[in-house]
Amino acid sequence: MFIIRLVFLILLELLHITYGWNRNSNIQDDLTLIGDNEYHNPLTMPNFIKRQSITQFNEVGSIHVLNSIIDSDNIAEWTPISSNLSAGQRDLYVFTVNTDSFTSGFSPTYEILIFISGNLCNTKDLPTDVELYVIYAFNDTVTDNQTDAFKVPFEDGYMETVAVSPVQIDSYSNVTSLYSYLYVAVEPRNTTTGEPLDSDIYPGVKWEYHLSISENDLVYQWDYRTWMDVLDTDEDSALLVTGATSSASSAYSSLNFTIDDTSLYDVYVYSYNDSLVISNQYNKSVCAIKNGNYLVSSQDSVASSDVQLDRKDLYIQKVIQNGANSTNEYFYVTGLNRSTTYVAYLTKKIGKSGNLSDVGGIIFEQVEFQTRDDNTCSLIHSLDFCEDVAYSVPTSSLYLGNKTLMAEAYENISKSLYANFSKALQLIPCNTEEDARYSPLRTCDDCAESYRNWLCSVSIPRCTTGTSSYYMYRDKDKNRNSYIDEQIQPLKDYYEILPCIDMCYGIVRDCPSAFGFSCPDIDSTPNLLFNSYNFYNGNADFVSCNLMGNDTETVNY
Repeated sequence: MFIIRLVFLILLELLHITYGWNRNSNIQDDLTLIGDNEYHNPLTMPNFIKRQSITQFNEVGSIHVLNSIIDSDNIAEWTPISSNLSAGQRDLYVFTVNTDSFTSGFSPTYEILIFISGNLCNTKDLPTDVELYVIYAFNDTVTDNQTDAFKVPFEDGYMETVAVSPVQIDSYSNVTSLYSYLYVAVEPRNTTTGEPLDSDIYPGVKWEYHLSISENDLVYQWDYRTWMDVLDTDEDSALLVTGATSSASSAYSSLNFTIDDTSLYDVYVYSYNDSLVISNQYNKSVCAIKNGNYLVSSQDSVASSDVQLDRKDLYIQKVIQNGANSTNEYFYVTGLNRSTTYVAYLTKKIGKSGNLSDVGGIIFEQVEFQTRDDNTCSLIHSLDFCEDVAYSVPTSSLYLGNKTLMAEAYENISKSLYANFSKALQLIPCNTEEDARYSPLRTCDDCAESYRNWLCSVSIPRCTTGTSSYYMYRDKDKNRNSYIDEQIQPLKDYYEILPCIDMCYGIVRDCPSAFGFSCPDIDSTPNLLFNSYNFYNGNADFVSCNLMGNDTETVNY
C-alpha cells in the first residue's frame, strides 16, 4: 500500500478564488500569500490539502489563519480527512495519482480508479435547503471555474463517486497516468440554486464531514440490505443476528474477513425517538451513527462462549454461532425496557487481509424491534444440544427470574428424549458398503441432525403473546406435551408458534424407513396437521412457524 502524504497549505481570499503559486509583493487583505519555494509548490508535493479561510494580517504583513483544516498533518492512504465547514467556506484538496496503484485494488490495466467517499458526522438536524457538495476535476480550475467539474452531494449523510484517470504507455513501455493530480473542493450549497452560500446565513451551523480519497476501495460504504434480523425479544432483552457467512468465503479471506473476528461487526441501538434524527438525514452515515445519541453499542464488547442470559444491565454481548456450512454472529441486547420500540444499526469494518480498519466502514439498513409487554415469554439461546434454539419460550414458574436454569430444564427434556433415538440409530448399518446402506443419498448423520432439529422444536415450544391464525393458544396447564406440564410449568397462558411441517418431512426423508416416521397430511388429517405444525410463509411479515436447520427445503403454503 502506498502512502499519501498530507501537508497543510495556507490559502487566502482573492476577489475571485484562484491558486497563486508565486509570492505576491503586495501583501494586504484579500490577496493571496504563498511561499515560492519547492516545499510550497503543489506540483512538487506528493499530496496536500488546503482550506479557503478567513484571514487577517498584522502590521508587518504576517498572516494569521482564522479557520484551518482539521487533522492537517500527513495522512496515509485509507485515512479519512476530518473537517467542518460554515456557510461561505470551502475546503480544497489535491490528490496525487499514483501510477503504481493499477497493479492492486480494483484498478484495471487501462485506467486508474480513484475512489472518493465521505460521511456527514453531524448528530443534529441540518438546514434542509442546503447540501454539502464534493466537486472534483483533473485540473485546478475546480477552484474558480467548475463548468467541467463533477459535483456530487452528500445524500442521507453519505457520498461516493469514482474518478477515472486513463493510463498512457510511452515508447519505452513505461506506464503513467494521463493525469497527475485530482483536485477536490468541498462546500455547502443551496439545494435549489446549486450556488455557494453567503457567509452570513445560518450562523453557528457547521457541516461536519469525513472524506476519503483512495485508489483501493471506498472507505465509506452503504448497503441497502439490513443484513441483520431480529430473532426474538422478551420484556427486557432482544436477540439480533447477522446474515450468514458461508464457509466457502474463507477461500477469499484477503477480501472477505472471517466472521470469527468479532470486531468485524458492531451494533448501535437507539431509542426510537433518537433514531428519527438519524433516519431523517444521516441513515447512510457510519460516522453520524457512531457519534449519535445511541443507548448502547457492541464496540467495546468481546465475544465469549460464556453466555450470560440473566444479565440485567444495558449491554450487548457478542456470540459467534457456527453452523454446519455457515457462521452468524449473535448480538444479545440486555437491560431494555418493556413495551418499548428500539432501532438497531449494523456496521461492518473493511480493509485488507489482516488489517481491519478502525475508520470508515459499511452501514446497513436499520432494523426495528419492540420488547414484550410482560414476562409471559423468556428469551433463551446458545444451548449446547439444541443449538438452533434462539427464541422466546414459555416462562417457567419453577425458574422465574433465572433464564440459565430455565434453558437447562428445557434442554434436559430434549436430551433425555433423544437418548432412546440415538440407541436405535446405532443399530442401523451406517458405515457399511454404499449398496447396503438404507439410502444412497442420505446418511445416518443426516438422520441424526434432522431428528435433533425436529425434537428440539417440539420439546421446546416457541412462545409469543401476539395473535395470528398461524399460532396455537396454549393454556398454561395444557401444553403440547406432558413434559412441559410437569417439568416447566409455564407461568401464564401463551400462544405457541408451531413447528414447521418441513422438519417432520425432514426426518421421513433422511431417516431409515424402518423407523416408521410419518407426517400428518393436509388432505386426510388436516386437523392433526394444523394442531401440531404449520407451513412456512416466506411472504409474511411475521414468523409463521418455528423452523430449525436448513431453510432452503421449506414448502411455502
